[in-house]
Formats: sequence, structure tokens, C-alpha cells
Amino acid sequence: MSRFGLRSRLTLVALGVSLLGSVLGLALTYAALLGTRVARIDDEGRLLASLTLESAVRREGEVVRVPRVVESYLTDLEGVSVAHVYLDGTLIWEGGVVDAPRPLDAERLLVGDGPARVGDWRVYTVRDEDAGMVVQVGQPLQAVRGILEPYLGIALAVLALVGVASGLLAWSSVGAALRPLRRLTAAAEGFESSTVVPDIPGRDEPAKLARSFAELLGRLGRERDRERAFLEYASHELRTPVTALRAGLEGLATGRTTVDGELLERLHQEALRLEKLAQNLTVLSRTGSRNVRLGPVDLETVVSEAYDRFQPLALERSVTLTLHTSSAPVRAEARLLDQAVNNLIDNAFRAARQGRVVLRCGVEGGRALLEVTDDGPGMPANARDGLGLRVVRDVAKTLGGSFEIVNEAGAHARLWLPPAPAVD
Repeated sequence: MSRFGLRSRLTLVALGVSLLGSVLGLALTYAALLGTRVARIDDEGRLLASLTLESAVRREGEVVRVPRVVESYLTDLEGVSVAHVYLDGTLIWEGGVVDAPRPLDAERLLVGDGPARVGDWRVYTVRDEDAGMVVQVGQPLQAVRGILEPYLGIALAVLALVGVASGLLAWSSVGAALRPLRRLTAAAEGFESSTVVPDIPGRDEPAKLARSFAELLGRLGRERDRERAFLEYASHELRTPVTALRAGLEGLATGRTTVDGELLERLHQEALRLEKLAQNLTVLSRTGSRNVRLGPVDLETVVSEAYDRFQPLALERSVTLTLHTSSAPVRAEARLLDQAVNNLIDNAFRAARQGRVVLRCGVEGGRALLEVTDDGPGMPANARDGLGLRVVRDVAKTLGGSFEIVNEAGAHARLWLPPAPAVD
């Protein structure tokens, strides 16, 4: 089966189920017809046996003779029958036109009555215990098979027609059901050259699967576009510090410039920019691959350490850095949180107009909250797509939280995270 395509396999399965159902239906119909015919034979046997017994009983004491009118019933009714009359176990009369075994039903000759199958015969037995008389009427089942024999030929012809019709219908129906998947396969094969995903109509399972996969292709396409834009942005960001470092080092190597404090400071700043970019790209890579080791972390500790780390820079830039914290336990990776906090504070330092940045950390509404506020003009829309804030958003998503920026008397960057048991 694995060598066939899905359409062929489904067609064969549908054809097999159809043929099996047809065979079962025809077999049940044959059994019903046979049962109906046997029931009619039993009714005829009961009638003939009862008439024969009554006629024989009326002539008790004389030689038993069954009236000709009763004997004629053995051949006038549908099929041919034979009747035996026994008195105290001895055959005293028989009629009919068919040679038959004697007795017809040896078991019921001794005890019991009613219908029974004996070999290829259907036998009906009645008895009169007082008179010691037993009458058995039998009809060969071969005649029944002869009547039903044409049914087998008709059944085979019907089975062949059903097989052909169901095979064609199954092939057509399966092809129609798989059409959305074929369209989707074509879209997936051309995914590198186009992100257009076909609209798949219908409400059946293949259509639902196709739509789900189409949505996946759409998300992959959008993600690919975002990654392309991100790589272009990262390349642009890396180009500036790398170019500055190369120009400074080439100047020193060729003797066009001399080593002085200003040059060293500029090269040092460009190296710091490269380091920060490398750290952000590393975080994005880890969050994108979900290569994160979660553990108990108190957000207050991460923010307090960042406050101590940025305090010298705040003094250098004349920025007033304020800290308001309370315990906010979360499940996270400290390095990821540390990078996100660094990016938020760095953005706030650049945006602060009058030199005020406030760090606030705690639990609000059942969630851990980190808020970094500056007194600048607010975060412009185009700045929210920068590398640093993208890192913050990815960290929030990876840790099951959320991130938002609200422009209200400055910029309020808020990182929300799910709570965790307090750190011991």
C-alpha cells in the first residue's frame, strides 16, 4: 500500500468497504430469502402432516388409507413432498412422488415434533400419542437451492456493477477532497519564491487541515519577512561600529593618526557598541530557538544589580536614577532578564530630557512588573522596532509575559511576567 499515492490508497479503502458492505448485504438478503422459503416449507409441512394425521385417525381400526385429495396436496403445493405415517413405530402408509429415506426423521419418530433439518431434507413431524400415530412430511432442500440459484448470478452482476461504480465515485470524491492539499502542496513547494497562500474552501477535514497549514505557511512567511528585516537592521547596526573600528585601526597602522585619549575613547565606545549588539543577537537567537533554562529568579535582584551597574553612567551623564523595588519572584533565566533590563535602562538614558529615570519593580494584579520611566518626549513609533526593544519583547514572550510602552509624560516601558513562588 505504501507504494500507492494517498488518493489511490483512499480509493482502495473506500472500494473495499463498499464491496464488503455489498457482499454482506447480498449475503443477508440470500439468508433472508432462504429463511422465508424454509418457513413456507415448514408451514406447508405442518398443514400436510396435520391433514394426513386427521384423515388417518378417522379410519382407526381399519387399514389406514389417506384420501386422495390429501395425497394430491403433496404434489399440488409448491415443490414436491413426501409423507410417511407410522403406527407404533411401523410405517403403515407413504405418499408423494419423491423417493425419500425411511424414516424421514428418526429422532422425532421416537420423541418430539415440529420442524427439523435432516440432511438435505426439511421434515415436519406431528404425533398423536393416544393413537400411537406419527406423521412426517418432508421436502428436499435441493429444490429451494434451485429456486434461489438465479439469485447468485444476479448478485454477482450487481456486485460487479457496485464495485465499478463505487470505485469511480471513490476516485472522484477522494480527488475532490484532496484538491485543497494539492493546491497547498504547490504553495509549499514555491514557498521560497512566494508567500502567497491559496484560499481553501470547504468544511471537511482536508479543507480544515489545508487551512491550518495555510495559516502556518502564512505565519512562516511573515516571520521570514521579519527575520529578513531584522537581519538587514542588524547588518546596518553592525556596519557603523565595525567601519569606525577599522578606520581607526587603519589610521594607526598607516601612521595617518596618532594614539591619543580621544581616539582610544572613540574606539572603546565602538567596541562597547559591538559588544552590546553581540549580546542582543545572542539573546534573540536563544529566545528564537527556545534554548532557555528557567529557574527561580527574583526580579527585584536583577533590577537592583542593574541599578548599581548603571549608577556610574548616570553620574557621568548627569542623569538622576531612582529605584523603587519590592520582591517579585518569577521563573526565568537571569541572563535574559538582565539583558532586557539593560536595554530598557539604556533606552531611557538616551531619551531622558531633564535627566530623570525611574526604575520600579514589584507585583501588581498578580503579576511581576518592571517599569522603566523617563521624562523624555515619549517613544516614537519607529524606535519601537529597534534591536534593543525587540530583545525585550522576545524575552517577555519566551517567559510567558508581555511588554508595552505607554507615552504619558515621558515613556513608560512595562515588562509583565507571570509570578512564581518566592525565592528562598
